Amino acid sequence: MDDVPVLVVRETDGTFHALADRCSHLAGPLSEGTLEDGCVRCPWHGSVFRLADGWNVHGPATSPQPVFDTRVVDGHLEVRLRDGDQAQHDRDPGPAQDETAR
Repeated sequence: MDDVPVLVVRETDGTFHALADRCSHLAGPLSEGTLEDGCVRCPWHGSVFRLADGWNVHGPATSPQPVFDTRVVDGHLEVRLRDGDQAQHDRDPGPAQDETAR
């Protein structure tokens, strides 16, 4: 398996966020970017990604940033690439529950 550089951010409440470090636009190093309002801004071209789910809030990037699920086990942070279906579900709740099938 190939190594993937990962940006890890620890919130003041102890929550961890992990995104692929290389921007989905042109591979800028997000770890050298700035953090603001729960997002990271790429230092190369200014794309902004939400830390919680990798969603691209502002371009020029047109794709979300790969995001990793995190957990702490015995004092060590573990990360796992989030399933694409789950990441999409987190952003799109789908049709309203009261719709009836035809």
